[in-house]
Amino acid sequence: MIMRVDKMIGNANLDTRKNIKRNAKKGALLINGEIIKDSSTKVDPNVDEVVYMGELVDYFDNIYIMMNKREGLICQSNELDGTVMQDLDDFYLNLDISIVGRLDKDTTGLLLMSTDGKFVHKLISPNSNIWKKYEVETSKKIDPSLVEIFRNGVYIKEDDYTARSAKLEILDERKAYVYVTEGRFHLVKRLFSNNNNEVIKLRRLAIGDLELDSSLNPGQYRELSKEELNLFI
Repeated sequence: MIMRVDKMIGNANLDTRKNIKRNAKKGALLINGEIIKDSSTKVDPNVDEVVYMGELVDYFDNIYIMMNKREGLICQSNELDGTVMQDLDDFYLNLDISIVGRLDKDTTGLLLMSTDGKFVHKLISPNSNIWKKYEVETSKKIDPSLVEIFRNGVYIKEDDYTARSAKLEILDERKAYVYVTEGRFHLVKRLFSNNNNEVIKLRRLAIGDLELDSSLNPGQYRELSKEELNLFI
């Protein structure tokens, strides 16, 4: 695998690309014992020895994590206490991990994290049109007319915009599946609140064709398999 040396160093969470470029020009980067001042130089992490700021750089592939988010934690990657990061082992806390689409403090279910910036951007971009599936429980009976209203796009009055078309699959009087392709703040809750109902329980079940692993208890996680990653290629 051939890659830029600054990406290799960045993946190891040793420094930012800006700092790597500056420090390389000062002679802080060695490749196979030779001082290299161009941080865009290509290397093979499995063959070349890279030393940055006196530290041997260990290469690893990007990390892709599926977590069953538990209630009461916020989705913030640069803090530990009170966030989903506190459920991760110390190994992952040393990596530059980003959260793929945030869930509210009281929302549970499928949460993805990764060190792969392109992967994260693809999944959160509305232009990717990737469906996110939620299970909702409401305070009032769900009016069947909402199926068509959601499909046509709900007007969100507090933000003065019309949401994208969403799918509503009613399960019983107060439970349903909701499918959306955008991740605006409290979107699923607002689809209902702008139609005189309230979401009292919300759980994300799937992102695209990737479903939450039913064997994961709240707060548990695992890395994605190659087959699961291929669902987003």
